[in-house]
Amino acid sequence: MKKLFFSIATFVFVSANIVAQTGTKVDLKQLDKYYTQMVIDWDIPGVSIGIVKDGKLVFSGNYGVVEEGKKMKPDENTLYAIASNSKAFTSTIIGMLVQEGKLDWNDKVKKYLPYFELYDPWVSNEVTVRDILSHRVGLAEFSGDLIWYKSDLTAEEIIKRAKYLSKAYDFRSGYGYSNLMYITAGD
Repeated sequence: MKKLFFSIATFVFVSANIVAQTGTKVDLKQLDKYYTQMVIDWDIPGVSIGIVKDGKLVFSGNYGVVEEGKKMKPDENTLYAIASNSKAFTSTIIGMLVQEGKLDWNDKVKKYLPYFELYDPWVSNEVTVRDILSHRVGLAEFSGDLIWYKSDLTAEEIIKRAKYLSKAYDFRSGYGYSNLMYITAGD
């Protein structure tokens, strides 16, 4: 059975980043030893860690293996499944764009993606950045996941197929967790 470690990788990145931002002098050799032991102690197959301080990579390391039971080691090109942790990154980046005045939470999605359409033309025109990040466009939980999962479609091709999904709730009146709307946000 494969062990999942995407949440551990994200936790380690976030906690290491917090340590790097405190201004405390960090013994990188000690940190390297800690991460080497962590893979064993936490019983995880592997992890890659990067610590960025003031825009510069100050530490990186790859520990364990890419897949349990195999010998291949992770490296700087190893892809990790981080699941919905990417939603936090997406919304944070959008928040930074809002803070910089480059977009607004209440901007219409069609302002940036003219091809964006949902089940109803009026709703399609009214959906805001805030709506897609809040899971309140009217779609059911995980609606549209079969469009993108294990697909070779581009983000635009995936988003263009959203118009074929049925509504589950009236616009802004229900919550439907939507990976598809975060693909839209990312685009």
